[in-house]
Amino acid sequence: AVLKIDPAEAAALKLKGNVEYLSGNLDGALATFITLLDKHPGDEEGPYMLGRIYYQEKRVDHAIGQFQRVLKLNPKSYKAYDNLGLCYQSLGDIELATRYFLTAIKLVDKDHPDYDWAYANLASLLLDKGDPEQAFGFASKAAKRNPASARNFYIGGKALSKLGKNELAANWLERSVSLDPKYPEPLYLLSRVYSELGQAEKSKAALERFQAVKKAAPRERK
Repeated sequence: AVLKIDPAEAAALKLKGNVEYLSGNLDGALATFITLLDKHPGDEEGPYMLGRIYYQEKRVDHAIGQFQRVLKLNPKSYKAYDNLGLCYQSLGDIELATRYFLTAIKLVDKDHPDYDWAYANLASLLLDKGDPEQAFGFASKAAKRNPASARNFYIGGKALSKLGKNELAANWLERSVSLDPKYPEPLYLLSRVYSELGQAEKSKAALERFQAVKKAAPRERK
C-alpha cells in the first residue's frame, strides 16, 4: 500500500525485498533490491542484499561486486567483509577468504559482541584446510557469542572429533542436536563418534534419527 503511494519509499522497498527473500521468492527480491539500489544508490542495504542473493544463486562474481560496493559506502561493514570471505572461499582463494573473515572479526570483536558468523565461517574454513585445533578455537568463540546456534556447536564438535577428543565431541554434538533436532549433519557425526566410543546402541539411534530427518526435510547446511 505504501509503495502504491510512493514507489521509491526506501523502508517499504527494504521490507518487501526481505519478505520476498525470506519466503524464497529470489527473483522478486532481486527486482525489489535493484529498484532500491536505483532509487537510493547511497543506501547500503540494497547492494548487501543483492550480494546475498547472488551468492545464494552461485553468481559469485556478481556477489563480490555488490559487497565491494557496500564497503565503498561503509568501510566498516563487517557483514560485507564476512560475506566476501564466503565468496572467496567458494572460489578456492583460501588466503583471501581468511583475510576477509579476520577483518570482519576485528571489526566485531568489541563493538558487536553478538555477531558470531565470522567466527563460525572461519572455523569452517579452517576445518576444510585441515587445521582442527584453530578451528575449535574460533568455533568456541562463536558458541560463546551465540550459544543458541546449532551450527556453532556442530563445527566445534566436528573439530574435536578430528582432534580425537570424542567424549568432548559428543557433548558438543549433543548440544547441537538439542538446539536444532532437524539439523541432520550433527546426528550423522554423532553416530560416528558414539561408534568410536564403543556406544553401539547410541550410535544406531543417532543414525536412525539422521536418516529420518534427512528423509523428512533434506537440506544443505555446513
